[in-house]
Amino acid sequence: MKNKPIFNYGPIPNDRQLEWYDRGLMAFIHFGMNTFTDMEWGEGDASPDIFNPTELDCRQWIKNLKEAGFTSAILTVKHHDGFCLWQSEYTDYCVKSSKWKEGKSDVFREFTDACREFGLKAGFYLSPWDRHEKTYGTPAYTEYYNNQLKELLTNYGKIWDVWWDGAGSMGAAYDWSLWENTVHTLQPDAVIFGAMGSANLVDVRWVGNEKGMAGKPCFANIDVSSIFNEITSELNTGKFDGEKFAPAEVDVSIRPGWFYHKEQDEFVRSPENLMNLWFSSIGRNAGLLLNFPPDKRGKINEKDFASAKAFYKNLRESFENNLLENADIKVSSLYSDEYKKENILLREKESIFAFGSEDKNPEIEFIFNKKIKFNAVKISEAIKYGHHIKGFTLSAYTENGWLTFIKGECIGNMYAESFGEIETDRIKLNITDFASIPLIDFMGVYNLKIGEEKGNKAFKKDILKNSAAKIIQDKNSMDINLGGIYPFNFIKFDSAGLESYELWVFNGSELEFLKENKVKSDTEEIKLEEIIDYAYRLVLKFKLSSSYEFINRNAEIYLI
Repeated sequence: MKNKPIFNYGPIPNDRQLEWYDRGLMAFIHFGMNTFTDMEWGEGDASPDIFNPTELDCRQWIKNLKEAGFTSAILTVKHHDGFCLWQSEYTDYCVKSSKWKEGKSDVFREFTDACREFGLKAGFYLSPWDRHEKTYGTPAYTEYYNNQLKELLTNYGKIWDVWWDGAGSMGAAYDWSLWENTVHTLQPDAVIFGAMGSANLVDVRWVGNEKGMAGKPCFANIDVSSIFNEITSELNTGKFDGEKFAPAEVDVSIRPGWFYHKEQDEFVRSPENLMNLWFSSIGRNAGLLLNFPPDKRGKINEKDFASAKAFYKNLRESFENNLLENADIKVSSLYSDEYKKENILLREKESIFAFGSEDKNPEIEFIFNKKIKFNAVKISEAIKYGHHIKGFTLSAYTENGWLTFIKGECIGNMYAESFGEIETDRIKLNITDFASIPLIDFMGVYNLKIGEEKGNKAFKKDILKNSAAKIIQDKNSMDINLGGIYPFNFIKFDSAGLESYELWVFNGSELEFLKENKVKSDTEEIKLEEIIDYAYRLVLKFKLSSSYEFINRNAEIYLI
């Protein structure tokens, strides 16, 4: 079935975006100098000799990711510290200057070879911000970065992703158009993830947080200004009538940190937590990019893979049996016989159901010959024609009549939700708001065995005792980096000589104000009403008392 213009509405996805949607699970791999300095953001001044994995095994990474259901993987070939994991002609700050294999090997080469061997689509993260390169901040850096793009895009086979992190690049004068032209001239199928200045050029946008949560709704459409100005609330939800089609990617780590830290081995996400991440990302019309950080050996910890494989087994088994296949289907209208109601149950992307063009109250009813029990639903609209639907309800017939159990706005490529078990013999989908003919690609209801996720582990030890945590302070503030995204709700700090304080928390894009209080004693305790589960950084800003004398303040942070 060809893409018929009569069905197109608003911005429509390009072929790269449709391929990206079809991937399902995507892996991020943060590995580099930070792995060996036990940091999250390096300064760019660490010696290349520090990078020396003893058992680097990219085949171990990719083989296990394949077994866990992942279809693509992105490697951080250069993080903000500027150290490069390939043999670059344009800098000595790379693996050729390290002790690893006498400087003669190439991590990205081993990574891409492994991806080809096991059938994963390879991509790379190349940080625009570079804290080591001397030309950074000058026009010469544009050419430096472009030359590195050319190396990566021409010497390593097929590349499916180029990832441009926005960190450190607010207001930077890059030539994004030059870089985009290089990417799509050399690798026309490569999906570009980007932010801020690259807003006009990206295929995929940031979701606005790093806690694994797409918005409700999360439309792929969005205004370019929302990406350019990194307005996190709008990145999270998109906008039905937005000017650009750029679906959200949910980037999140399987551990608190992006890079490996040994003390985080006990905080690997559980299979149940990963299932919840799937529902809050892929199940909300977004993509899921899950990070697996290799350790100093150059291997990914088996705990990470064990959890990911158990999650994938549960995911695969959960959606095997579509209960709607046993139902009679009744529709309020039909566009034509080509778009018949039976297409609703087919998994082929080219088979869609279309309502009649004059239908003002589109409705699909599923009627069973006996009662069923279900606790999850999946719906897809034919997203290749753009977003048509902007409001829908799902209802089940009970002894008290029709009970609406879901009221939503965005369906998109996929809407998936789990909920308490419902027993019924009739289920109804109503399209309550739409801008063009509603097109349904697929629908299913399921009875999942949903394991109960344990609550956040209480941190009996001070979070700031972990090796990657860092505090920078002066008389007016304490800038606290947790060394990862740990949930917390209790802060204790030395407050002698202070009149009051303000608490600010980093939301992934900027510091946002949380609360302020007058100081009551020399040791202040902040008990938060809600758990903060999205921030790796917080700042305490001080108003000094007249008796102030500078001291080095201690702080402790817990989840209680």
